Amino acid sequence: MATNLLNRIVRDEHLASSMFESALGVIDNTVTINQGDLICLKSGLLANASAEADGASFLGISRVSLVNGKILSPYQGTAVDGAQAIVDIAGPIYGCVARLSLKAGDTVAPGALVYLNPANGTFSVQAAGTKAIGIYVGYSSITGAVGGSPIEVRLGCRFPSDALIF
Repeated sequence: MATNLLNRIVRDEHLASSMFESALGVIDNTVTINQGDLICLKSGLLANASAEADGASFLGISRVSLVNGKILSPYQGTAVDGAQAIVDIAGPIYGCVARLSLKAGDTVAPGALVYLNPANGTFSVQAAGTKAIGIYVGYSSITGAVGGSPIEVRLGCRFPSDALIF
């Protein structure tokens, strides 16, 4: 599991919604995600996107880190306590603003739609695609982004009807 120690949720968390406020029904011992990952629903479970088309079931951004369905241990060097049970956790949220990574070479202007870019990581977006997951809400246009340029995106949700909602 890659470490992701940055809280990517930067604004308006108090306005956010969640399709699964309780994620207990959509996690099991195979689910491993980081706080700040962009999350989809795959085979009835929370998962990182593996293709841009996974945006059809996009749920939002993860508020917690899980390893094999269990909350990440607070102790360094120990991913989880093996005896720990899978417990109820907060599901991914949408409607908030998150600082994400823009694909190298892409151009966006305020108000532009953004799309999943799982090829560059679990918190990466791109300027073109088929399933928009949010809107760029930065203050100025970005032309020919340097790889990994941070941008602020108001995240939506596409589940359950594959239509972007906020």
